[in-house]
Amino acid sequence: MQKKILAIDDEPDVLTFYSEVLEDENFIPITAENGFEGVIKAREEKPDLILLDIMMPKKNGLLTYKELKRDPDLQNIPVIIVTGISKEVDFKNMLYRASTGKIRPDGHLVKPVTADDLLEAMRKVLYESPVSDFKAAL
Repeated sequence: MQKKILAIDDEPDVLTFYSEVLEDENFIPITAENGFEGVIKAREEKPDLILLDIMMPKKNGLLTYKELKRDPDLQNIPVIIVTGISKEVDFKNMLYRASTGKIRPDGHLVKPVTADDLLEAMRKVLYESPVSDFKAAL
């Protein structure tokens, strides 16, 4: 059965890139242009994985992530953060401020992302055992 992947990013070129890569690898791409739309599509589609940008207008990725993880119907969907925030410490501090410090993403990629890096991170999250240590996901 094909896995559904929800990509939430405000850049149309990034969403097109994700869609092409995912389709080529036999995944079902679902896209959303902001956090509001992303949460709605997550509820409707129940994706197997979410790719989430942080820096977006309207509703940023941190607020989106927080809402996803507080929703009992969505909280178990793995999330890979794909962002231009490259410093691990800055990223961890942003997540700590946005949540309670107890909610961690399943992976983190720094833009620009190659197709190979994206697929490798996705396969680790989808097909390997869950990552318990945040540093191991980076």
